Amino acid sequence: MNTEQLKAQLEDKGFIHLQNVCSDELLERSNDASKSRIRFIRDALGDNNIGIGSAAGYDEIVQRSPGRWDIPVSLQDFGVTSQELPWWPLVAAVLGEDAEASFSGVVYSEPNTPAQEWHIDSPHVSNEHLPAHALNVLVALHDIPLEMGPTEFAAGSHRLTNHRANNSLVPERLIYQHADTTPSTLLSAANDDELDCWSGGLTAGSCLIFDDRVLHRGLENQTDSSRYVAYYSYRKSGYTENTHFEAARSVFAN
Repeated sequence: MNTEQLKAQLEDKGFIHLQNVCSDELLERSNDASKSRIRFIRDALGDNNIGIGSAAGYDEIVQRSPGRWDIPVSLQDFGVTSQELPWWPLVAAVLGEDAEASFSGVVYSEPNTPAQEWHIDSPHVSNEHLPAHALNVLVALHDIPLEMGPTEFAAGSHRLTNHRANNSLVPERLIYQHADTTPSTLLSAANDDELDCWSGGLTAGSCLIFDDRVLHRGLENQTDSSRYVAYYSYRKSGYTENTHFEAARSVFAN
């Protein structure tokens, strides 16, 4: 499938699944950088308390939901630049050649952690539906069977999460994992009756690319092993909204 076809699929569904995207070298480098950063930050965090959600965390670590940890890792620490990554042509086609890298890191869910609540990652910016202003790329750092809790998407929901066009939608409940936000309530608010949900096992080196506004969640990790996913996030030049990392403290502060 060429870049234009992938772009059309991304606009239609809000996400795409690409298999065997990463080279063995890139996968090994991503794994090493992720595990090294996790050990470093967890040692620095020590016994300090950390709540749930972006604002309750630290600059260096956020607990997105119980047992699901998000730790930033810079592109430099990953040993890559945006333009050399295999998904860059699609990112540039959707967001523009001047698209900017906004965040990168690793998310890992501990054994037997519950599923997240449904949510989007950033708000809409216009009453009318506009092309994506931000994209996220999730890279499976190892084989992730369904029971390990990969990401689930509500296909096409990026068109229905527009709180600016629908006053019955509360943006905070969309962004901050509210229990009342589900595909069913979204359909009810939009007076629509069709929204397919998708999830599937991932092989090491495959990736999920999705519009920041699509409804999604990490599923329950029902295994005795942690699940590791690297991520790379991009934004259109000039887009500055930040709901990903909102902490105002560091694990290294005295």
